[in-house]
Parts: sequence; C-alpha cells; structure tokens
Amino acid sequence: MTVHKPAPLRRGGKIGVVAPAGCVASAAIEKGLEAVRQEGFTVELAPNLYGRRGYLAGDERARAADLISFFNRPDIDAVFCARGGFGSVQVLPHLGGRLQPKIFVGYSDITVLLNWFLQEFHMVTFHAPMLAMDLARGLRQRSKEHFWGLLSGETKKWEIQLGEIIRPGAIEAPMMGGCLSLLVTTLGTPYEFDTAGKLLLIEDTDEKPYRIERMLTHLKMAGKLDNLAGVVLGDFTRCEGEGDRNVRQVIGDIFAGASYPVVMGMPAGHGEENLALPLGLKMALDSQAGTLSLCESPVASR
Repeated sequence: MTVHKPAPLRRGGKIGVVAPAGCVASAAIEKGLEAVRQEGFTVELAPNLYGRRGYLAGDERARAADLISFFNRPDIDAVFCARGGFGSVQVLPHLGGRLQPKIFVGYSDITVLLNWFLQEFHMVTFHAPMLAMDLARGLRQRSKEHFWGLLSGETKKWEIQLGEIIRPGAIEAPMMGGCLSLLVTTLGTPYEFDTAGKLLLIEDTDEKPYRIERMLTHLKMAGKLDNLAGVVLGDFTRCEGEGDRNVRQVIGDIFAGASYPVVMGMPAGHGEENLALPLGLKMALDSQAGTLSLCESPVASR
C-alpha cells in the first residue's frame, strides 16, 4: 500500500480544531489554543466544536461534517483533535468519499479515525498529543520538540530507547494501532483494521489487567496477532491490578510464542510523556538495541 504524506506544517499556517468524540470544555480549549499560537500558528475552531449531546460533542453527522470540511478546505493546513472520550466510531458511516491528505492529530478514542484514514484513504496520520488535553496541560520539552519537529518536517529521523524486551528480533515495517480498547471495538465491523505485516502499537489507560488480557485474547482469537511484523507497547496508565497478575505478566503470556519482536516501554499514549508517532510509515524495531527508529520523514518534502 502506497501512503500519501501530508504537506509539512509551516509557521504561520492554519490549524483546524475538531471534536469528533467527546464534548470539550472551553477553558481547556483556550489553554490549548494559547500553546499552539505560541508556536506561531493561527487556529480556526470547527463550527460544531462546542456541540453537546450528553458526553458527546453533538450529533455524529455534525461531527463528521466538521472533519470533511476541514480536510477539504485548502486553507486548513492541519486538523487537530481536541480530545478523545467516545464517539469517533459514530462518524465513520457519515464521512463518505475521499479526504484530502493533510496532517491529522489525535489518540485515545481518535485511534479509530487514525487507523481508518490510513487504511481507507492511505494517508499518514499522527498518534500524538491533543489540543484540549496534552497541549492544554503543557508538553514536556522532549515531547514538544518531537511533536512540532515531526509535523514541520524539521525532524526527518529519530531513535527512541525503549524498555523491556518480551520477544527478540529486528524488523522494519509500517506502524499502525493505538489504544487497545478502541482497536478491539472495530472487530466484526466494516471498519475492522488489517494488521498483516504491520508494526502494532498498543497502549491504554484505566483498564485492569484482566480487561487488558480479555482484549488481547480477543485480538488473538480474531487472528489480529498472527501475521504481525512486530509489537511496540506504549503506556498502560493506571492499569494496576488488585492481585499478583499484572499487565507485564499478561503481555508476556499473550506473546509468549510470537515469532516477531515485542518490546515494552514506548512513551506514547496516556502516560506523562506522549511522543508523537506517525502511522503508516516504515519504522525499525530492534529488540537487541532496545530501540524504535523512524526511517523517513512523515511529511512530504518542502
């Protein structure tokens, strides 16, 4: 599959902010906007950004319309998601057609959109900090440089030291994935993700070990762990159990017979540091060195 790289984000460019999932608070949005403007960008809020239907950011058709509009407007250089929550999967049936490739940023519930846009529209997407969450709280210096460097094209390659090796090996493959609980929800739907030959990123938050094991077992029984190139495990924040079976033991058992490398310790997802990861591009995982490396720039040449 040939993937389309988005144009790089240049200082002075316009970033569109959308809420495809949960409803957002204006105070968090304002803090996130301040952080973006300090980097030298202008911002436009989607018409339905502050929509509300209980915990959702309004009607799913309105949320989808915001996405379509911002993706297809030539004056919008990137689309940032405000937050996750729940609701991204509801907009998928209302997207239709094709979207013009451009920088699209989010994680958590946005996992569904990141992977579907990659799989259906063949566009590189970014599992990365969100405006009303990480950007509003303030990024750590490494995360900040990593994030803006990737989107601008100033950072073309990098290498990150990971943690514990679960299964040995060294591979190069395109990355996909994200929040485990969202990946599982696509199974049996028209939006089910294809893992064959991919480097799978998995992370999650606020899930007990037995729930992590249940979801990983579901993926395994659905054949989604059979033909992988490798697995990178991100943060499992607040996923401690009450007994003596923890997430590390669950992961060790699930991947005990894997023929591909499996490594824990990627600072990505719901943890204190959320390093941006481009989905759809070839990355190198080397368990012996304990590293994950980006092999090429995720944005098109200037």
